[in-house]
Amino acid sequence: MNEEKKENDGKNYFLGVLISLLTGMFIGTAIGILFAPKAGKETRKDIREKSEELVEKSKKGVDSVVGQTKEFVEKSKSKFTEMKERGEEVWEKGKDKVEKVAKVIIPKIEKTREKVEEAVKKGKEKAKKTEGSLS
Repeated sequence: MNEEKKENDGKNYFLGVLISLLTGMFIGTAIGILFAPKAGKETRKDIREKSEELVEKSKKGVDSVVGQTKEFVEKSKSKFTEMKERGEEVWEKGKDKVEKVAKVIIPKIEKTREKVEEAVKKGKEKAKKTEGSLS
């Protein structure tokens, strides 16, 4: 479980670093272009081109994160299914064992109950005889 948490923390950390990196690249590029000694038309063209590049890189980053998220979801689904199947197997094995034990124990309990009832009956009869002989 700790390994899964570490993986999740790593993915969360990766996403933060990716966003920070892309933001820093965008800001750095924009500042560099704005302070470059070029004509306004050239600067606007450069800004547009760099913006398009940044958008493209961002799309690739998002696609990567989405892909990793889908992969994580699929792994989670398969793990859940596997655990569910194992649980069902354990349940069935336990149920079978309880049924087998019950088949063995219930007749013994019944015999013991009959013996106890017989002993109580005999004890009552002896108590009545003893009571009769004492009177």
